[in-house]
Amino acid sequence: MTSATALPAVTTSGRAAASLLHALSSRALSLQALPPQAPAQSLQAQSSSAAAAASMSRGGMPPNARVLHGSDLPGPLSLHRLAHMGAVRRLDDSHAYLSEHDDTLYGRGALMASMAPRRMSVCAVTAAWVWLGGQFPKTIDILSTSHFRSLIFGRKIRVFNRNAPASHLTTVGSLRITTPARTACDIALLSDEESADLYANEMVCSLMETYEFRPADCLAILDENRFWQNSPRARRFFDLISYCF
Repeated sequence: MTSATALPAVTTSGRAAASLLHALSSRALSLQALPPQAPAQSLQAQSSSAAAAASMSRGGMPPNARVLHGSDLPGPLSLHRLAHMGAVRRLDDSHAYLSEHDDTLYGRGALMASMAPRRMSVCAVTAAWVWLGGQFPKTIDILSTSHFRSLIFGRKIRVFNRNAPASHLTTVGSLRITTPARTACDIALLSDEESADLYANEMVCSLMETYEFRPADCLAILDENRFWQNSPRARRFFDLISYCF
């Protein structure tokens, strides 16, 4: 059995922690001060930004995005207060990350690289979050033949033991991740119940529109792996939407 362990906390001195809280609080208050009519960034704009970031060279440095641990903040109530203000997004009662760090592809990639088990490739719902953003996933989905019992930041590690040749994988910063097309296949292969809960069809279509691949690309992947669970249903879905792309 393999147990996943969280990365060590980034320690700060009391003065540095207080400065961090002040900076986070100032940002949270500035967010609250925005006028109601201030337009939020559209999904299309965020998708375009993600696509542009994906085209950056390997030399492009991802932002310094990482998980904040309880020891990074002056007190246990500060995390809850900052989360309520919107300055951070809580993962559990002891961990969070700056809200601004999930606004970009490389920010999400850096965050996930600090959470996922080392040397593992993320896939399925977790990969879709990195590519598209949105609500943080309830599980950490990885490609592996191992089993993980420990939680990571309150999330269960969900293992997919599926074939993944090099052509199905890429990197975002230091994070190993399934390509958008392979991610779309993994999403389409989810159970009916989970697909409905996640709005999986919309997620797959958003991946296609953002990263400019077609149902035929996913059908080719499924053709090479006909014995994957739920493969017939996934094929019917891609056949159905092929007339829309």
